[in-house]
Amino acid sequence: MRRLGLPLLAPAVIVALWAGLRGAEPEAPEGFTVLLDGAPKNLDPRFATSDFCVKLSRLVFGALVTIDNQTGEPELDLAHSITQASPIRYDIELRKDALWHDGQPVTSEDVRYTLMTLDDPLVKSPFAGVSARIDKIEVRGPHGLTIHLKEPHAPFLSDLAMGIVPSHLLAAKGQFEAGQVVGSGPFRFLSQSEGAWVALEANDRYYGGAPKLPRVIFRVMPDDNTRLLAMMGGSGQMAQNATAPLMLPVLKEDPDLVIESALSFKYTYLGLNVSTPKLKDVRVRQALALGIDRDEIIRYKFNGTAQKATGLLAPSHWAYKGDVDTWEHDPARARALLDAAGYPDPDGDGPRMRLELTYKTTTNKFRQSIADLIAAQLAEIGVGIKVVAYEWGTFFGDIKSGNFEICALQWPSVTEPDLYAWIFHSSNIPSPENRSAGANRGRYANPALDALLDRGRQEIDRERRKAIYAEVQAILARDLPYISLFHEDNILVRHKDLKGYEIVPNARFRGLERASFGAPPL
Repeated sequence: MRRLGLPLLAPAVIVALWAGLRGAEPEAPEGFTVLLDGAPKNLDPRFATSDFCVKLSRLVFGALVTIDNQTGEPELDLAHSITQASPIRYDIELRKDALWHDGQPVTSEDVRYTLMTLDDPLVKSPFAGVSARIDKIEVRGPHGLTIHLKEPHAPFLSDLAMGIVPSHLLAAKGQFEAGQVVGSGPFRFLSQSEGAWVALEANDRYYGGAPKLPRVIFRVMPDDNTRLLAMMGGSGQMAQNATAPLMLPVLKEDPDLVIESALSFKYTYLGLNVSTPKLKDVRVRQALALGIDRDEIIRYKFNGTAQKATGLLAPSHWAYKGDVDTWEHDPARARALLDAAGYPDPDGDGPRMRLELTYKTTTNKFRQSIADLIAAQLAEIGVGIKVVAYEWGTFFGDIKSGNFEICALQWPSVTEPDLYAWIFHSSNIPSPENRSAGANRGRYANPALDALLDRGRQEIDRERRKAIYAEVQAILARDLPYISLFHEDNILVRHKDLKGYEIVPNARFRGLERASFGAPPL
């Protein structure tokens, strides 16, 4: 903070300031503190849909496989072995050393219960599609089971990355009781103040070896400046993807902090509601893409810590196709497309716009600053953008209900290309029938794409799948239900005494399993 001419605040002062902003709340236990810019609401893996929920849930609950690694490919976790005996049959043997946090063994019945009851009236999980595609599960003893699918489903191994829950606690009521979260992962749930912090403690009976961090506190600080003060004041020891790139030069001056960055699977985009009259015409969507100068945004907002995206998949992904329409910044071409779409310039060099659109984003100041820059860029082609910001719950509620024209969002971990179906298949337009769980929030419908996506999820051969998803990427790059922006780097700000933490491309917190922390900050 010397660079800003501000005194370095003591940890207790920062915590007191933050508590004053929030009002009275239970005090968090002491422990290694990770700062979050949003609040996790449900750690139960059957309901963990937000990035924050998934990240913490993965620390508490083991899964048959994990994709929290450098490749994003499924690797064994609770499963000792998985054999695909046929396109629709999976023989699974569980580890025999896995225990629930209450000391009970993890069994085949727990797996059967978790996977087969997602659509049960007592559960009603947004992941009910997993249950729907399973024909039956044969339990072959306490550690063996066979899963039979109704039809081939290529991404099924990735589906098994969902956390397993304990049937002995949930079979009767379907839900965890308040304050009762029992998993089998490296950390046990300790306590929580909703919207403020979550406390986890090391599971000394974890089958992967007890974590070296005895207790981890995830403290929610939505304000960018408050997080910066907390890291520099010592009341936070780690912040991953929770620091605006423009703040990094300030943090680099602190001798107690280390900044690391790595490539990611994150995908940042503008979602377009193609059911609205102004955005129904593909030429308007293409004009918007041409009007955005992503190089300028990366240079001035990200300090170079992002790469331009051509679609959901990062260039390192096995199914990536880069030879698609890319829509580099071209204002003259954008104006010509708007002319052709029936939106001529009404007053030449005058102030009136060709059309007006509303751009919804969150109250995060950094995201708002990007929205403002995009609005300024689009004004140059005659498109007036009204930026409106909402707190996360209101914002995401509007997006899920289709109450938007343009929205800014991010998919934090794009590893399995079947995600294209979740986002763009017409059957996944949110509706009462799917409990508004479908992610096709922009109401995009293309029968040719639907057919490709159906083929892609049934095709087991990887090379043939790759060819299918190459066509998918080409169609979406042309139709633009999303405007692809960036693959943002993962940025870790940590105290210098944190050792052994590994950043994984999907930005999960798996590195906390093996990390250690030396002398606490003064």
